[in-house]
Amino acid sequence: MAGVLKNIIEDITGDLLESFLALRYDICTCKLCKNDMLAYTLSRVPAVYVTTEQGAIFSVAEQAKAENRAIILKVLLNAVEIVGDNPRHQLKEDKEQTFQLLLECLYKERGLDFRQYHRRLLKRRVALRLRANKLESYSDYLRLLINTPEEYDRLFEVLTINVSEFFRDPEIWPKTKELLSKLITAKSKLGSIPIIKIWCAGCANGEEAYSIAILAHELGAQKKGVDVQIFGTDIKQECLRNAQEGRYAKERVNNVSAERIKNYFSTENGTFRINQILKPMLQFQYLDLTTINSLENMDIILCRNVFIYFQRDLQEQLIMKFYKALQVGGHLILGKTETLLWEAKQIFEEVDFESRIYCRTQA
Repeated sequence: MAGVLKNIIEDITGDLLESFLALRYDICTCKLCKNDMLAYTLSRVPAVYVTTEQGAIFSVAEQAKAENRAIILKVLLNAVEIVGDNPRHQLKEDKEQTFQLLLECLYKERGLDFRQYHRRLLKRRVALRLRANKLESYSDYLRLLINTPEEYDRLFEVLTINVSEFFRDPEIWPKTKELLSKLITAKSKLGSIPIIKIWCAGCANGEEAYSIAILAHELGAQKKGVDVQIFGTDIKQECLRNAQEGRYAKERVNNVSAERIKNYFSTENGTFRINQILKPMLQFQYLDLTTINSLENMDIILCRNVFIYFQRDLQEQLIMKFYKALQVGGHLILGKTETLLWEAKQIFEEVDFESRIYCRTQA
């Protein structure tokens, strides 16, 4: 008896669709919409038929998955967006409006303004809390926040995930050290006690700020009579406390050479603690880049891997903040995945594109 013909692509697409929708609370994922997404995709991806009698059906499925995965993902992503934006039925709630209300609630209740952050990134992170609480909509989550205030803290933890390490992106640090060396040399020729002011905006747990401090110490800033002041700012109080303590797990110091470990760290119960020799250079303080005025008279500002969280309007505002915060000739260093907006290139000169180093031009 002949086996039943089966389109392997349908099973593969169905599995991928479930994965796609696992954290999508911003669109309708009812049975009708799922079927529409599946139908849209299957109409645009060639079928691969096998019979249920084939003993090698598993290997055939794996081969089909490998050969068609790229096109399935591309079409499926399009299907999710098209059907999600245009469901064939009336929605019970305006999900975008409810999500905006959630952000407004977070701002009013806790003073944390995420309204200009990238929506997709925010939605993915909020979705983690919905899933953890077994909820199905933003309105359900709003009710949870109202009835369970401690959930605000858990949500804030997810929204402000801080992933950093010492000398992150190792290839940019030689250029940064070169820039700092020139600055120390120039400042040392000035009278009195010259000061170099460095701002690490979005400092997380302090790894980047301490990395700069290590460079300044290696370059002999203090011996040359130059006072280096490094300001680490963040919106997360726990991170600021961690930075002040200066204690780090082993994975945070993977990019630190053995010599630097010896010179600037002590080991305590499997952790690495910053030596006191660096502490006088650093100050850690709360600062919300989106609402609070910036610091002033900076020689260097590092704002690396922070812009990616913001929408274009807020990026433009921050660039102007940094421009005003820098002295003429001061330098701005962005993350490797970030670039200046075209308008900003009128007020900043590109020094090193690969390292994302820019110089403030004359006013």
